[in-house]
This record gives sequence, structure tokens and C-alpha cells, in this order.
Amino acid sequence: MTTNPTTIKTWGEALDYTWRVKWKRKNSAKTNAINSGHITNYCGRSLPLKRMTVAGWWLEFKAEMEDEGRSGSTINRILSAGTTVMKFTQLAGLHTYACPKFERADEGEHRLTYFTKDQITHLASIARDIYDRQDMADAIVFSAYTGVRQGELLKLRSTDVDLARSILWVGGKPKQLVTKAKNCRSIPLHPLVQPIIENRLDRTYLFRDDWSNKDQLYRLFKKVRAQAGITEDHVWHTLRHSFGTFLGETTHPRQIMALMGHSNVETSLRYVKATDDACRSAVMAI
Repeated sequence: MTTNPTTIKTWGEALDYTWRVKWKRKNSAKTNAINSGHITNYCGRSLPLKRMTVAGWWLEFKAEMEDEGRSGSTINRILSAGTTVMKFTQLAGLHTYACPKFERADEGEHRLTYFTKDQITHLASIARDIYDRQDMADAIVFSAYTGVRQGELLKLRSTDVDLARSILWVGGKPKQLVTKAKNCRSIPLHPLVQPIIENRLDRTYLFRDDWSNKDQLYRLFKKVRAQAGITEDHVWHTLRHSFGTFLGETTHPRQIMALMGHSNVETSLRYVKATDDACRSAVMAI
């Protein structure tokens, strides 16, 4: 079936053309299919190519893969498959969407950024006071102090909260398994999180009434981030890195692994940044 150039608007259409014309008969066909398949699993075939022209989209995808414990070299191969599809179909004249430049994964030590507690407070105040969006302020604070991923945030139900024990079940209470690692985990409620939950318990979903999908959530977040003067490498997933960093200042990596829902300590340690306060406390404890 010949693709009409005017209809190349989605990731799936661009991928099909690249596979048929560029990859299908190459020795690397299987590898290209596997790498590009990871992108399809993440975003679906119907994602508009226009959304992939924003560097933040790729940085979010990269952060998700790092969270899964993939190596930097594997991540970069997957990213390269995606950018190849965009560039090849653009050069073929099938669309006008340019692939953005963005930082690739570090194939050595991970050095992702994190938000400080003051920055989180500032972001929340901008969302609330400038954009009049208490829902965004709640989502930012909630994510930073629970470490939930974007997808998990939108799946949380009021029934996932145990206020009597001050616990949030991410992925649902046992037998409702929907987290990234296909299991559930419990997170004690931070004092900043508890009132947010209490104000939302009359809903079926804690946040989905405000944000039906991750794209809606991220669009406003980018405006808030820009207003705060914070660089684009601080993506939404950086809030999860902030949670890991805060935990790293006070607790053992095994607890961090449990609270973040990782299957190995090495993945958790990528989230723990050496803050000035933590380093100072370590020296003073000698």
C-alpha cells in the first residue's frame, strides 16, 4: 500500500514507511524493529509527529527508560531508531516536522538533574498564583514527595489511600497490579501530601479528573517551569529523581529501592544525587 505524503502525521505512519523503504532488507532489520518497537510501546502508533518535535518529549522518554534500568548505550540505540524515523521521513518530503536536538543518555555515570525543595515550592506557587491552577500545584508537590511516575499519578484511585495508616498504595492495593514493575508498593504519606489527598478523596481517581492524559499535564508543566526560569532538562520525571535524592539524604538504599518500586539497588542509586547538605552531614558524622 503506497503512503500518501500528505497523510504522514503519526509515529506509526512514519515508522511503517521507514521500515518498508529503509530497514526491511537490511541485515540490521531485526535490531531496528526491536529498538523502534520500544518507542511504539511507550507512545503508541497514533502519537502525532508534531509532539515529537519538542525536546522535552524525548527527555521524558529517556528518563522512563533509565527508570527501567536500561543502560545508557541501550537507551541511545533506541533513541537513534526514533530520530532516524523522523529524519528519514522528513528528508523524503513526507512531512515538515524537524527532529529536535536533545541530550543523549550518559553511557557512563548517570547525571540527571533534580529539583530542590525550594524549587518545588516555587513551581507550586507559580502554578497556583500565576496560572490559577491548584491542580498543577498539587500534582507537582504530590509527585515530588511520593516519587510516582506520570502514568501512575493518573491511575491513582481514592481507594488506593489508607488514611488510617497514612499510606498510599501505588499500583492499587494487592491484586491490582498496574505499576511499571507490574507490582504494587506502599508509600507513607508525607505531611505535604496528606492534605492534597484528603481534598481529593471524593473522586474516583485522585488526579485523572484534572488531567486525562500525560500530554495535558506536561504542557502546563512546561509553562510553569519556564516561568520559574528552570532549564528544559528538568522534565516531569525529574520530580521522581528529586524524591530519590531526598530519600538518599536520610535513609538506606534498600529503603529507597522499596519506596520507588525498583527491582535492584543499582537503579535506585541513579536517583540519589550527592547534595551539599548530605555531604556535609556525612562529614560531620565522622
